[in-house]
Amino acid sequence: MNNSCYSTLVEQSKSYLTITLDLEQPVEIQDFAAFFSGLGSQFDRFLLSEHPRMKGKAQMYVKEVRKGSIIADLVPNIPDLVGYMDNVLIVGGFGALFSKRVRKAITGQFIDGASRPEIEEIGKTVRSLSKDSKGTLKIESVELKNGIWNKDVLIKFDTADARKAEATLDRQKKELEAVDNSDYKRVLMIFERSRKSDTDIAKPTGELVIIEEINEKPKALIYGSEMIEQQIKHEIREADDNIYKKGFMVDVNTRMRAGRVVGYTVGAIHQVIDLPDS
Repeated sequence: MNNSCYSTLVEQSKSYLTITLDLEQPVEIQDFAAFFSGLGSQFDRFLLSEHPRMKGKAQMYVKEVRKGSIIADLVPNIPDLVGYMDNVLIVGGFGALFSKRVRKAITGQFIDGASRPEIEEIGKTVRSLSKDSKGTLKIESVELKNGIWNKDVLIKFDTADARKAEATLDRQKKELEAVDNSDYKRVLMIFERSRKSDTDIAKPTGELVIIEEINEKPKALIYGSEMIEQQIKHEIREADDNIYKKGFMVDVNTRMRAGRVVGYTVGAIHQVIDLPDS
């Protein structure tokens, strides 16, 4: 580590993140590198999205390596900060966002609005922990207040949690891949026949829908994921309005037989709208 560069950057920033990775087993070099690149890429993406006028990047420093433990600091390098409070807000904002996303993944919830690259970056940060037999990962925010460095634990999770998060991220990545490969994007779908009961994913539901942009006749509806089924079933079972008076802006893949469209697999729902009275 270049101690001079590190010390200067920390002194200027007055706020950074400390990551402590405790592992029972040796970590593979590629997973070790992926952990830091994934976290750094997420910070750079956050800065570009939330503070586009500020040009900067995450600087990662491995502060200490001992048996079973790696301690590293993520220190923002943002030359055009107005003041150090900006840096405190940026570090705190990124730390809160990362913690929220990991907690959602651990509990099996998809991360709202995350793209495929973002899902892959988050996956990199949990990979080394998920492969371990019994490890922990802790992220703390460090801030200089009244001449004293104060630490606050943002998130701490273990190998079992990392594996749960990884499983969720894999499911969300597959769904995003299915959406990316849709034959038609943002087309209007209306119901011809609906059912309240659940059905198997990726199989015909017994429901019929019309997408006039593709074909004027009713075709079989197929849910591309559990999330899609839950969204549509909510409208069928619990919405106040009649399902036949609603339209769904969707991404779909067409199911073909003998050159004819026989069904639609819905991969994404963008909007539910009220149809005008005919």
